[in-house]
Amino acid sequence: MPRLFSTRRLFVGGKNTIYLLILGTMFYTVMLHLPGNLKSPEVVESYGPPPSRIFCIISTYAYRHEHAAIHIHRTWVRHCDHYLFVSDDINHYLEPAVFMHMNDKWHRMRAYLEYVYKYHFHQGDWFLYCNDDNFVVVENLRHMLRTYSPKELIYFGCKLRTPNGLVFMLEGSGIVFSAAALKRFALMALTNESICSSETKGNDFTKELGRCLTNVNVIAGDSRDEFQGHRFLPFEADLHLGSAMNESLEHHKYFLDHSYYPVKDVSF
Repeated sequence: MPRLFSTRRLFVGGKNTIYLLILGTMFYTVMLHLPGNLKSPEVVESYGPPPSRIFCIISTYAYRHEHAAIHIHRTWVRHCDHYLFVSDDINHYLEPAVFMHMNDKWHRMRAYLEYVYKYHFHQGDWFLYCNDDNFVVVENLRHMLRTYSPKELIYFGCKLRTPNGLVFMLEGSGIVFSAAALKRFALMALTNESICSSETKGNDFTKELGRCLTNVNVIAGDSRDEFQGHRFLPFEADLHLGSAMNESLEHHKYFLDHSYYPVKDVSF
């Protein structure tokens, strides 16, 4: 029975071969002249500035390594671009920078910040100083800092004020320094006893930090959100979730008496 259609003749036969070559050439020519909107989409490169790097400094103690600091190491601190634990003793898991025989909080903070400036300044644009009982949502911090430049002389925290007008940050809520602020503190404040004391300060050490930074023209920034809510929270989570403040509690009264901004609501 004769075949009505020969695939062999179609692809191998002389005339048909020429026809296929002509058709292929025409198809290629048409494709070259198609409008640009019919071509495959191209990847658009972004030339915006890269996100600012956050270097996290976590202050801890030997007796808190296993039940506090180790959990920070396993959770939120990994969202920092770089981090460093600082402690009074070694720990093979945390690998902290060790500062021994320093009993005063102010002496420790001075030493920690000076050390970070000397050995880790190149690793960050912003430097977060906090304790081993803080929990930080680093993505939220990065979002807050996006409108600021690390070249600005500015620092952030839970902003307080003494009756005589000295502005400082609450120690337990964490403090963030711009790279420029940390550099100014290390090179100009720490080296000048007249504007930044090296004497013991006890629990008033963040007041002395505020005085030192003010004396070298570092601004205490407003860290509140667009609804005037605190971002650097001063209390435990349950209070910020709706519990009432109690002026009979010393730490509540301290915040109410010293808050830089009027206190209307401390809930989220």
